[in-house]
Amino acid sequence: MSPLQRSPRGAEVGWNEADRSRALHSYGILDTPREDDFDDLAQIAAEVCGTPIAVVNLVDTHRQFFKAEVGLGVRETPLETSFCGKAILAEEMMIVPDATKDPRFDCNPLVVGDPKLRFYAGALLRSREGPPIGTLCVLDYQPRELTEHQVRTLRVLARQAMTQFELRRTMAEQQRALAAAQAAEREKAELASLVEQSTDFIAMADLDGRMFFLNHAARRLVGLSPDADLSATGILDYFVEADRQTIQEQAIPAANSEGFWEAELRFRNFATGEIIPVLYSIFPLRDAAQVLVGYGTVTKDISLQKREEQRRADITREMAHRMKNTLAMVQAIVAQTFLSAPTVEEGRKRIAGRLTALAKAQDILTTTTTSLAPISEVVGTALAPHLIQPERFSISGPEVDLTSPQALGLSLALHELATNAAKYGALSDEAGTIEIVWKVADGARLDIFWQEIGGPSVLVPTVTGFGSKLLQRIVGAYFEGKATLDFAPAGVRFHLEGEIGPEACRQASSLG
Repeated sequence: MSPLQRSPRGAEVGWNEADRSRALHSYGILDTPREDDFDDLAQIAAEVCGTPIAVVNLVDTHRQFFKAEVGLGVRETPLETSFCGKAILAEEMMIVPDATKDPRFDCNPLVVGDPKLRFYAGALLRSREGPPIGTLCVLDYQPRELTEHQVRTLRVLARQAMTQFELRRTMAEQQRALAAAQAAEREKAELASLVEQSTDFIAMADLDGRMFFLNHAARRLVGLSPDADLSATGILDYFVEADRQTIQEQAIPAANSEGFWEAELRFRNFATGEIIPVLYSIFPLRDAAQVLVGYGTVTKDISLQKREEQRRADITREMAHRMKNTLAMVQAIVAQTFLSAPTVEEGRKRIAGRLTALAKAQDILTTTTTSLAPISEVVGTALAPHLIQPERFSISGPEVDLTSPQALGLSLALHELATNAAKYGALSDEAGTIEIVWKVADGARLDIFWQEIGGPSVLVPTVTGFGSKLLQRIVGAYFEGKATLDFAPAGVRFHLEGEIGPEACRQASSLG
């Protein structure tokens, strides 16, 4: 801060230039247009004092600005040659009867040169904070004195000028305060609208834990009607019993000491009793004096996130289960095929064919979004190599969703049946056909029939290979049922019966 200014007599005046400049600029009056109220004051001062010049003058740091003037014709002049620059150091008023005889002004260009000023009298315009901001002054080209009446009138006019300045500053302050209040109200309304429109659970409670605000999303989440009495509920009431101790022993103490606490907890719906997983936060509410008045929360419903996490966990378990089943099936195919194959080369071919069927069945399962596979896709994929002559197949039945083990089992069974038919049965000549039909009884029982027609006469095999074992002993277990294989002379017949869920049957389907 700059040192205090001193009067011509050397006494401190109680203010510094920085304070005075700050006070002057607080009125916002510099460089404003002329106004009748101030022009009238300058005119009265000139008439009462009998001077050709009168000014309502504001002294800035490097210039003086004339809010009103009589006899000058300009709105500002430099401060270096100003009489008022010295006048503001006076206690109340400065009078210079003859400037040519005053050592402060006898060398002033305005005195020794044009316009040859001789007389000056200025009453201070003092701000309510204390520092002066200018003068109401009169000037003449002749030396003179003022009567007591003229001096008193000049002081009264200066006070009137300051009253006008203070009035304008007060009005400006009130306008700014009103604008700030209106902006605050708009901001408050916008904030309230955002809070009400938020999809998050937003709530506030007092120090006793009694709720006094819940936004619309919060009420919906916990099953409270818009007119429900919130004061009848406390913070703990919103949580399942097992989480209430956490709120008391961890959440509230942490909010008080650290200013925030957050964790995954569980709300309960007051209307339905439903448990709702949430990411709960709690923070202290304080008034303008920073006194604790309650607690607030912005809590997110993470039900969808938890369901997605559970879905991913289920998929992971299902894929692990499928992988184990697939590896077990591969192991069984390799082991059993080599036991029954007459040569290594024949065993290799059989293994390749069976693993190809297994891979195709897996393709069906991995391209579905659930663990179920439509039976029509399983049948069509398993028989794809042989459907180049579709007229030799009659395939029909209602659309049924198979579980992944059932899809694998049926795919392998159809591969074995079709391979055998191509080698020895209905597909080994030009006349044979195959009929595949499946039926659903009582919404839960599934029967699948394979019938070869018109092919060579069938001979019962003397050696039972892995294919026969798979068809008769393995596939049925996947359906919690049984399978029978009949080598009738007219054509091989296969019957698979098992259980499916009532929701598995959807609509009729025909591939033939």
